Amino acid sequence: MGKNRVPVEAIREAMIYFIKERNISVPVVLKTVDISRSRLYDYLQGNGKVSATTLVNLLVTIGVSFDELMLHVYMNHPELLDPAIKELGLDAHSHTMTLTEDTVYRTLSMYDETRDVRLLVNLVRAINSQVADEVEKYRLIEMVRPTIIKLLAAREFYTANDLLMFANIIRHEPYNAAKMVVKQMSDQAQRMAKLEGYGLMELDNFSSAEVRNVALLHFQLLIMALENKDGDTVKKTLMFLRDYRLPALSTYFSFVKKMAEVVELALDEKNEEAEQLWHRALDAAQFMIDERFWPIYSFIARRSFEEFLVPVNSYKRHMTEQNQ
Repeated sequence: MGKNRVPVEAIREAMIYFIKERNISVPVVLKTVDISRSRLYDYLQGNGKVSATTLVNLLVTIGVSFDELMLHVYMNHPELLDPAIKELGLDAHSHTMTLTEDTVYRTLSMYDETRDVRLLVNLVRAINSQVADEVEKYRLIEMVRPTIIKLLAAREFYTANDLLMFANIIRHEPYNAAKMVVKQMSDQAQRMAKLEGYGLMELDNFSSAEVRNVALLHFQLLIMALENKDGDTVKKTLMFLRDYRLPALSTYFSFVKKMAEVVELALDEKNEEAEQLWHRALDAAQFMIDERFWPIYSFIARRSFEEFLVPVNSYKRHMTEQNQ
Protein backbone atom coordinates (compact mmCIF):
# COMPACT_ATOMS: atom_id res chain seq x y z
CA MET A 1 0.00 0.00 0.00
CA GLY A 2 1.51 3.29 -1.09
CA LYS A 3 1.58 6.72 0.49
CA ASN A 4 -1.74 8.56 0.99
CA ARG A 5 -3.69 5.36 0.50
CA VAL A 6 -6.91 7.31 1.18
CA PRO A 7 -7.08 9.80 -1.72
CA VAL A 8 -8.39 13.31 -1.23
CA GLU A 9 -11.22 12.54 -3.66
CA ALA A 10 -12.61 9.83 -1.38
CA ILE A 11 -12.54 12.15 1.65
CA ARG A 12 -14.20 14.95 -0.33
CA GLU A 13 -16.86 12.52 -1.58
CA ALA A 14 -17.67 11.48 1.99
CA MET A 15 -17.75 15.11 3.15
CA ILE A 16 -20.22 16.06 0.40
CA TYR A 17 -22.38 13.06 1.28
CA PHE A 18 -22.68 14.08 4.94
CA ILE A 19 -23.28 17.77 4.16
CA LYS A 20 -26.18 16.80 1.88
CA GLU A 21 -27.45 13.96 4.07
CA ARG A 22 -27.56 16.20 7.15
CA ASN A 23 -28.96 19.12 5.19
CA ILE A 24 -26.24 21.55 6.29
CA SER A 25 -26.45 24.76 4.31
CA VAL A 26 -23.45 26.73 3.04
CA PRO A 27 -24.34 29.78 5.23
CA VAL A 28 -24.22 27.54 8.33
CA VAL A 29 -20.78 26.26 7.32
CA LEU A 30 -19.50 29.77 6.62
CA LYS A 31 -20.80 30.99 9.97
CA THR A 32 -18.79 28.47 11.97
CA VAL A 33 -15.79 27.62 9.77
CA ASP A 34 -13.04 30.09 8.83
CA ILE A 35 -13.25 29.60 5.07
CA SER A 36 -14.47 31.79 2.22
CA ARG A 37 -17.50 30.87 0.10
CA SER A 38 -15.41 30.57 -3.05
CA ARG A 39 -12.79 28.35 -1.41
CA LEU A 40 -15.46 26.12 0.10
CA TYR A 41 -17.12 25.68 -3.30
CA ASP A 42 -13.74 25.06 -4.93
CA TYR A 43 -13.02 22.32 -2.40
CA LEU A 44 -16.41 20.64 -2.75
CA GLN A 45 -16.15 20.77 -6.55
CA GLY A 46 -12.70 19.19 -6.52
CA ASN A 47 -10.74 22.26 -7.53
CA GLY A 48 -8.91 22.97 -4.29
CA LYS A 49 -7.69 21.73 -0.93
CA VAL A 50 -8.38 22.69 2.67
CA SER A 51 -6.11 22.64 5.71
CA ALA A 52 -6.34 19.98 8.41
CA THR A 53 -7.78 22.63 10.75
CA THR A 54 -10.53 23.49 8.27
CA LEU A 55 -11.29 19.82 7.70
CA VAL A 56 -11.67 19.22 11.44
CA ASN A 57 -13.93 22.26 11.81
CA LEU A 58 -16.06 21.12 8.88
CA LEU A 59 -16.55 17.75 10.61
CA VAL A 60 -17.51 19.46 13.88
CA THR A 61 -19.99 21.69 12.05
CA ILE A 62 -21.77 18.84 10.29
CA GLY A 63 -21.69 16.67 13.42
CA VAL A 64 -19.61 13.81 12.03
CA SER A 65 -16.62 12.21 13.73
CA PHE A 66 -13.44 11.33 11.86
CA ASP A 67 -14.20 7.62 12.41
CA GLU A 68 -17.63 8.04 10.82
CA LEU A 69 -16.10 9.85 7.86
CA MET A 70 -13.53 7.09 7.34
CA LEU A 71 -16.16 4.37 7.73
CA HIS A 72 -18.11 5.98 4.88
CA VAL A 73 -14.94 6.09 2.78
CA TYR A 74 -14.17 2.41 3.38
CA MET A 75 -17.77 1.27 2.88
CA ASN A 76 -17.71 2.84 -0.57
CA HIS A 77 -14.08 2.03 -1.35
CA PRO A 78 -13.18 -1.27 0.37
CA GLU A 79 -10.16 -1.53 -1.90
CA LEU A 80 -8.58 1.24 0.20
CA LEU A 81 -8.52 -0.92 3.34
CA ASP A 82 -5.19 -2.19 4.60
CA PRO A 83 -5.26 -5.99 4.09
CA ALA A 84 -2.62 -6.68 6.78
CA ILE A 85 -5.00 -7.92 9.52
CA LYS A 86 -6.72 -10.41 7.22
CA GLU A 87 -3.48 -11.57 5.61
CA LEU A 88 -1.98 -12.27 9.03
CA GLY A 89 -5.05 -14.34 10.04
CA LEU A 90 -5.93 -11.98 12.89
CA ASP A 91 -9.40 -10.94 11.77
CA ALA A 92 -12.31 -11.88 14.02
CA HIS A 93 -13.91 -13.99 11.30
CA SER A 94 -10.83 -16.08 10.56
CA HIS A 95 -11.66 -19.78 10.43
CA THR A 96 -8.07 -20.96 10.07
CA MET A 97 -7.38 -21.03 13.82
CA THR A 98 -3.69 -21.53 13.07
CA LEU A 99 -2.17 -18.62 14.95
CA THR A 100 1.45 -19.53 15.66
CA GLU A 101 4.72 -18.12 16.91
CA ASP A 102 5.54 -17.16 13.31
CA THR A 103 2.35 -15.06 13.15
CA VAL A 104 3.40 -13.24 16.32
CA TYR A 105 6.87 -12.48 14.95
CA ARG A 106 5.45 -11.27 11.60
CA THR A 107 2.91 -9.04 13.34
CA LEU A 108 5.47 -7.53 15.71
CA SER A 109 7.82 -6.90 12.79
CA MET A 110 5.05 -5.14 10.87
CA TYR A 111 4.20 -3.08 13.96
CA ASP A 112 7.84 -1.99 14.27
CA GLU A 113 7.66 -0.69 10.70
CA THR A 114 4.23 0.96 10.83
CA ARG A 115 3.44 1.68 14.52
CA ASP A 116 -0.11 0.63 13.70
CA VAL A 117 -1.67 -0.20 17.09
CA ARG A 118 -4.49 -2.14 15.39
CA LEU A 119 -1.96 -4.88 14.72
CA LEU A 120 -1.26 -5.36 18.43
CA VAL A 121 -4.93 -5.18 19.43
CA ASN A 122 -5.96 -7.78 16.88
CA LEU A 123 -2.96 -9.96 17.68
CA VAL A 124 -3.65 -10.33 21.40
CA ARG A 125 -7.37 -10.69 20.77
CA ALA A 126 -6.68 -13.44 18.22
CA ILE A 127 -4.36 -15.25 20.63
CA ASN A 128 -7.00 -15.22 23.35
CA SER A 129 -9.75 -16.42 21.02
CA GLN A 130 -7.96 -18.78 18.64
CA VAL A 131 -5.46 -20.60 20.88
CA ALA A 132 -7.17 -23.24 23.00
CA ASP A 133 -4.10 -24.59 24.79
CA GLU A 134 -3.59 -22.41 27.89
CA VAL A 135 0.18 -22.97 28.06
CA GLU A 136 0.65 -21.99 24.42
CA LYS A 137 -1.67 -19.02 24.84
CA TYR A 138 0.37 -17.81 27.81
CA ARG A 139 3.61 -18.19 25.86
CA LEU A 140 2.36 -16.23 22.85
CA ILE A 141 0.93 -13.40 24.97
CA GLU A 142 4.27 -13.17 26.78
CA MET A 143 5.95 -12.61 23.41
CA VAL A 144 3.72 -9.59 22.73
CA ARG A 145 3.39 -8.15 26.23
CA PRO A 146 6.70 -6.21 26.46
CA THR A 147 5.87 -4.27 23.28
CA ILE A 148 2.40 -3.35 24.58
CA ILE A 149 3.66 -2.33 28.02
CA LYS A 150 6.34 -0.12 26.45
CA LEU A 151 3.69 1.49 24.26
CA LEU A 152 1.26 2.13 27.12
CA ALA A 153 4.00 3.45 29.40
CA ALA A 154 4.56 6.31 26.96
CA ARG A 155 0.86 7.22 26.78
CA GLU A 156 -0.62 10.32 28.39
CA PHE A 157 -4.03 9.71 26.81
CA TYR A 158 -5.46 6.23 26.35
CA THR A 159 -7.67 5.30 23.41
CA ALA A 160 -10.44 2.70 23.53
CA ASN A 161 -8.07 0.40 21.63
CA ASP A 162 -5.42 0.86 24.34
CA LEU A 163 -7.90 -0.24 26.99
CA LEU A 164 -8.99 -3.27 24.98
CA MET A 165 -5.37 -4.18 24.32
CA PHE A 166 -4.48 -4.03 28.02
CA ALA A 167 -7.62 -5.99 28.90
CA ASN A 168 -6.26 -8.84 26.79
CA ILE A 169 -2.95 -9.02 28.67
CA ILE A 170 -3.79 -7.73 32.17
CA ARG A 171 -3.68 -11.14 33.82
CA HIS A 172 -0.09 -11.52 32.63
CA GLU A 173 0.97 -8.34 34.41
CA PRO A 174 2.40 -8.15 37.95
CA TYR A 175 -0.52 -7.33 40.25
CA ASN A 176 0.69 -3.93 41.47
CA ALA A 177 1.58 -2.83 37.94
CA ALA A 178 -1.89 -3.86 36.74
CA LYS A 179 -3.51 -1.86 39.56
CA MET A 180 -1.59 1.26 38.59
CA VAL A 181 -2.51 1.08 34.89
CA VAL A 182 -6.18 0.38 35.61
CA LYS A 183 -6.27 3.41 37.93
CA GLN A 184 -4.74 5.66 35.25
CA MET A 185 -7.22 4.43 32.64
CA SER A 186 -10.11 4.77 35.06
CA ASP A 187 -9.10 8.32 36.00
CA GLN A 188 -9.25 9.27 32.33
CA ALA A 189 -12.76 7.81 32.00
CA GLN A 190 -13.86 9.84 35.01
CA ARG A 191 -12.48 13.03 33.43
CA MET A 192 -14.38 12.22 30.25
CA ALA A 193 -17.59 11.78 32.24
CA LYS A 194 -17.39 15.44 33.27
CA LEU A 195 -17.78 16.42 29.59
CA GLU A 196 -20.89 14.32 28.92
CA GLY A 197 -23.24 17.28 29.21
CA TYR A 198 -21.74 19.11 26.23
CA GLY A 199 -23.27 16.83 23.59
CA LEU A 200 -20.00 16.08 21.81
CA MET A 201 -20.60 13.47 19.11
CA GLU A 202 -16.97 12.40 19.35
CA LEU A 203 -17.35 11.79 23.07
CA ASP A 204 -20.64 9.96 22.60
CA ASN A 205 -19.12 7.62 20.02
CA PHE A 206 -15.93 7.02 21.96
CA SER A 207 -17.35 6.98 25.46
CA SER A 208 -19.35 3.76 25.19
CA ALA A 209 -16.33 1.70 24.21
CA GLU A 210 -14.11 3.50 26.71
CA VAL A 211 -16.48 3.04 29.65
CA ARG A 212 -17.24 -0.57 28.76
CA ASN A 213 -13.54 -1.39 28.58
CA VAL A 214 -12.90 0.31 31.93
CA ALA A 215 -15.55 -1.96 33.46
CA LEU A 216 -13.89 -4.97 31.83
CA LEU A 217 -10.52 -3.97 33.29
CA HIS A 218 -11.97 -3.52 36.76
CA PHE A 219 -13.61 -6.92 36.70
CA GLN A 220 -10.33 -8.58 35.77
CA LEU A 221 -8.63 -6.55 38.49
CA LEU A 222 -11.29 -7.87 40.90
CA ILE A 223 -10.30 -11.47 40.10
CA MET A 224 -6.63 -10.59 40.53
CA ALA A 225 -7.37 -8.84 43.84
CA LEU A 226 -9.13 -11.99 45.10
CA GLU A 227 -6.16 -14.11 44.04
CA ASN A 228 -3.75 -11.72 45.77
CA LYS A 229 -5.89 -11.51 48.95
CA ASP A 230 -6.10 -7.71 48.62
CA GLY A 231 -9.21 -6.96 50.66
CA ASP A 232 -9.12 -3.20 50.18
CA THR A 233 -9.04 -3.47 46.38
CA VAL A 234 -11.73 -6.18 46.41
CA LYS A 235 -14.09 -3.85 48.28
CA LYS A 236 -13.29 -0.77 46.21
CA THR A 237 -13.57 -2.63 42.91
CA LEU A 238 -16.90 -4.23 43.80
CA MET A 239 -18.22 -0.80 44.79
CA PHE A 240 -16.90 0.70 41.54
CA LEU A 241 -18.60 -1.95 39.38
CA ARG A 242 -21.83 -1.73 41.37
CA ASP A 243 -22.10 2.03 40.87
CA TYR A 244 -20.57 2.33 37.40
CA ARG A 245 -22.89 3.32 34.55
CA LEU A 246 -22.63 3.14 30.76
CA PRO A 247 -23.94 6.00 28.58
CA ALA A 248 -25.51 3.53 26.13
CA LEU A 249 -26.98 0.05 26.48
CA SER A 250 -24.45 -2.77 26.20
CA THR A 251 -25.12 -6.47 26.68
CA TYR A 252 -21.49 -7.14 27.46
CA PHE A 253 -21.36 -4.35 30.03
CA SER A 254 -24.44 -5.84 31.75
CA PHE A 255 -22.77 -9.27 31.72
CA VAL A 256 -19.66 -7.90 33.46
CA LYS A 257 -21.78 -6.22 36.15
CA LYS A 258 -23.72 -9.45 36.74
CA MET A 259 -20.48 -11.42 37.14
CA ALA A 260 -19.33 -8.89 39.73
CA GLU A 261 -22.66 -9.40 41.51
CA VAL A 262 -22.03 -13.16 41.44
CA VAL A 263 -18.73 -12.56 43.26
CA GLU A 264 -20.43 -10.30 45.77
CA LEU A 265 -23.17 -12.86 46.50
CA ALA A 266 -20.58 -15.62 46.93
CA LEU A 267 -18.56 -13.49 49.33
CA ASP A 268 -21.75 -12.97 51.35
CA GLU A 269 -22.23 -16.78 51.58
CA LYS A 270 -25.22 -16.65 49.21
CA ASN A 271 -23.89 -19.37 46.94
CA GLU A 272 -27.27 -20.60 45.75
CA GLU A 273 -28.27 -17.12 44.57
CA ALA A 274 -24.83 -16.63 43.07
CA GLU A 275 -25.05 -19.86 41.06
CA GLN A 276 -28.54 -19.03 39.81
CA LEU A 277 -27.40 -15.59 38.63
CA TRP A 278 -24.30 -17.14 37.06
CA HIS A 279 -26.34 -19.53 34.92
CA ARG A 280 -28.94 -16.91 33.97
CA ALA A 281 -26.26 -14.45 32.86
CA LEU A 282 -24.31 -17.11 30.99
CA ASP A 283 -27.39 -18.47 29.19
CA ALA A 284 -28.47 -14.98 28.15
CA ALA A 285 -24.99 -14.01 26.99
CA GLN A 286 -24.58 -17.06 24.72
CA PHE A 287 -26.93 -15.48 22.19
CA MET A 288 -25.47 -11.99 22.28
CA ILE A 289 -21.76 -12.10 23.09
CA ASP A 290 -19.08 -13.31 20.72
CA GLU A 291 -16.24 -14.71 22.78
CA ARG A 292 -13.75 -13.96 20.02
CA PHE A 293 -14.03 -10.31 21.04
CA TRP A 294 -14.17 -10.51 24.84
CA PRO A 295 -11.41 -12.48 26.60
CA ILE A 296 -13.04 -12.33 30.03
CA TYR A 297 -16.21 -13.90 28.61
CA SER A 298 -14.09 -16.75 27.21
CA PHE A 299 -12.45 -17.06 30.61
CA ILE A 300 -15.87 -17.45 32.26
CA ALA A 301 -17.71 -19.44 29.58
CA ARG A 302 -15.03 -22.14 29.48
CA ARG A 303 -15.24 -22.75 33.23
CA SER A 304 -17.79 -24.24 35.57
CA PHE A 305 -19.34 -22.23 38.38
CA GLU A 306 -17.21 -24.18 40.86
CA GLU A 307 -14.03 -23.30 38.97
CA PHE A 308 -15.05 -19.64 38.83
CA LEU A 309 -15.46 -19.64 42.61
CA VAL A 310 -11.95 -20.96 43.30
CA PRO A 311 -10.35 -17.51 43.87
CA VAL A 312 -13.47 -16.35 45.75
CA ASN A 313 -13.37 -19.32 48.14
CA SER A 314 -9.60 -19.02 48.58
CA TYR A 315 -10.03 -15.34 49.46
CA LYS A 316 -12.81 -16.14 51.95
CA ARG A 317 -10.64 -18.75 53.70
CA HIS A 318 -7.80 -16.27 53.91
CA MET A 319 -10.05 -13.60 55.41
CA THR A 320 -11.43 -16.07 57.94
CA GLU A 321 -7.92 -17.02 59.01
CA GLN A 322 -6.93 -13.35 59.26
CA ASN A 323 -9.87 -12.65 61.56
CA GLN A 324 -9.20 -15.56 63.94
